[in-house]
Amino acid sequence: MEELHKKWEKIHHCLQALEAADQEQEAEILKKAYECLLCAYQESRALNDEMEMLVKDTLTS
Repeated sequence: MEELHKKWEKIHHCLQALEAADQEQEAEILKKAYECLLCAYQESRALNDEMEMLVKDTLTS
């Protein structure tokens, strides 16, 4: 739960920075956010694949 809170704090901080940024800074912030989003998506896909394997193994056991 603590980790989730820290992630939300980081998101809030990034949104505040985005509001205060000029156009060049905004582009860099959005680029980093997109990279983080892709990373999170890849992590979630890997976790989903792992869960599917565990469920299949459990059902076939």
